[in-house]
Amino acid sequence: MKQTLIFTLFLLAIKTYSQELEKWIIQKLDTQIEKYIDGISPGIAVGIVKEGNVVFKKYIGYSNLEHEIKINENTRFNIASNAKQYTALCILRLIEQGKLALDDDIRKYLPELYREIKHEITISNLLTHTSGIRDVYGLWALKGKDWYELFIDNDDAIELLASQTDLNFQPSKEYLYSNSNYILLTEIIKKVSGTKFKNFSNSLFAELGMENTSFLTNYMAIIPNKARPYGNWNGWREYPVVTELNGDGALYTTLKDQMKWEQIIQQNNGKTLSASTIKESQSTLEDIDFNNYGYGLMFGKYEGLNYTYHDGSTGAYKATFFRFNQQNVSIVIMSNNENVPTNYLAQQLTDIVFELDINNEKYPSSPKKTERLKDLKNVVGNYQNENGTIIKISEKDGSLFRKIYQRKQVKMINEKQGLFSYETNDKLKMNFSNIGTKRQKLTLYLATQKPSVYYKLPAEKIENGYNRSINGTYFNEETDTEIVIEHVKDDNYNIIKNGRKRDGKLITKDYLRMMSSYKIRVIRDETGNIRGLNLENGRIKNVIFKKQTI
Repeated sequence: MKQTLIFTLFLLAIKTYSQELEKWIIQKLDTQIEKYIDGISPGIAVGIVKEGNVVFKKYIGYSNLEHEIKINENTRFNIASNAKQYTALCILRLIEQGKLALDDDIRKYLPELYREIKHEITISNLLTHTSGIRDVYGLWALKGKDWYELFIDNDDAIELLASQTDLNFQPSKEYLYSNSNYILLTEIIKKVSGTKFKNFSNSLFAELGMENTSFLTNYMAIIPNKARPYGNWNGWREYPVVTELNGDGALYTTLKDQMKWEQIIQQNNGKTLSASTIKESQSTLEDIDFNNYGYGLMFGKYEGLNYTYHDGSTGAYKATFFRFNQQNVSIVIMSNNENVPTNYLAQQLTDIVFELDINNEKYPSSPKKTERLKDLKNVVGNYQNENGTIIKISEKDGSLFRKIYQRKQVKMINEKQGLFSYETNDKLKMNFSNIGTKRQKLTLYLATQKPSVYYKLPAEKIENGYNRSINGTYFNEETDTEIVIEHVKDDNYNIIKNGRKRDGKLITKDYLRMMSSYKIRVIRDETGNIRGLNLENGRIKNVIFKKQTI
């Protein structure tokens, strides 16, 4: 029996460390990838590196629909935010050369920024998205400008950031992904190295043997073998982009070059960059409390396996890489087809490569126990989760209804006690617990996602005339943006931002929503008078609008 156990372990070791994929695995990979591409359409490039060897590569679809040019090993894709790892690598090279340090305050190199902020904003903060610096794309959107239609570059981004007098949050206290961080890193690299960021990064790519990889700094530049980006709007259309922003993205590269980088990471023999630099580039930063992001990398677990990864998305370009460092396996996907969900495809390919037995019911589909609910009115009210999303529960004619901003009202079907299911989806459950206490909550259950908890907010009293009291004109100097609020009827408002009218909704007292993602909270002084608004939208927070007086 002991000999049998040893032999079994030996077979498992062969399976784990084999430098080749079995034929049936390759066939399944091919089949899975081919599901996403049909006929003459933009496509995908996929590569898998194992134990320092390329064990799988596949090119499918077209890089240019107009001339029907197929994707091949020379095709160059824009990998968007996956470029951040290389901007971080440039920073590591400068650290290796003794020209800067992770704990340097960024204003040592960019003194024109954030003069009014007393807290340190370090290079580590930029690398890990813990700086609190607002995302430039979110700021442009607030100004009413679509970034992909603007003739803008990194200098324009720096100018916009220089007008900011406050941050999303105090540096090092929170994590919030912001492209501004990596745009600022390119400027620091330029200041410290004495050369343009593109030149400095090109030297690094040459050292790594990635000869077909370079950042785009001129949108009119000729890129040999470029994959054109396509979206499907009643037929394939090329996605327009005229910006020259880079460092946070805009890296054009081939699958061959990306697999070469994966081989360098896995082999780490010091023949290119030093072994210590490569090792550091794949780790978290010791001086940062948040360990979910490092040098242009995200960290997590997939089906119990530790991995690093990143997604890139700009216009129709999509890209994802998964690195399972303990198993020495990397999966790289690039696409010029906006319909390809590269992260989900990477998950599907991971399941095949590691022969994972996937059960869609990864999470509990209902609570272990329920509480008695004597009266439906006991659970009526507003509930909020940690992300600020509010669910409103109302009662009518003996039934409960769930309402979320910009979603249809849904009737709840009682299953037992405080447990309900959605009339439109009986697999989605809502359970009320701690009923009658200060910690009353509802929990959403679905077998394919982690349970989501919402705590009940205190009941509010809306006085007569309250709705009209919010009316007024508000202005933010940092972005030169004006907001006008006009009450229409009930909880409905017109919110006019820089002349463009949008529908607004009062969610709870002093909290409005505009469009799909703008959150607006009313600011009052100690006497209750309205002084302004605090606006949040995705990657920009704490944007203050002062109420204008006539």
